[in-house]
Amino acid sequence: MTKEEIDSVLFKILEPEDAKLDSPSNEDWNILSDKFKCEFSDDFKFFIDLMSKYMFPGDIYNVATGKNNGNDSINFVYDYEKKSGDWDKDFIPFYGIGNSDYFCLNIKECQQSKVYYFYHEDSRFEVYSDSFELWIKDLPNFLG
Repeated sequence: MTKEEIDSVLFKILEPEDAKLDSPSNEDWNILSDKFKCEFSDDFKFFIDLMSKYMFPGDIYNVATGKNNGNDSINFVYDYEKKSGDWDKDFIPFYGIGNSDYFCLNIKECQQSKVYYFYHEDSRFEVYSDSFELWIKDLPNFLG
């Protein structure tokens, strides 16, 4: 998807962000990519970039190190969960919906990662969408 196509989906379902927030810089993306030894898909990067423009229910974790929405960073949440002992190191949480359930990407799949749902109560990962693009396209149903 193009950034404009993703924006058109989000525009229909989300309220605009009140504050002027920073988008992730190239350096922010390099830090994240280096940490996970993974190059992220354009769909994922466009989506995260657009989170500086929209308010999203739950916690979309930050990549930007500048002015952001106050949610934790992807790096912080990953490290926190990894320290808990039950976290599979191959999964990167990017969206916390509450009660320690997450939507995640798989490091081993990188740019072609499916979107996974992590169930905290039984520490289980399950495929939710076959691609990030399909996850975005389903957001009107998920949030509706």
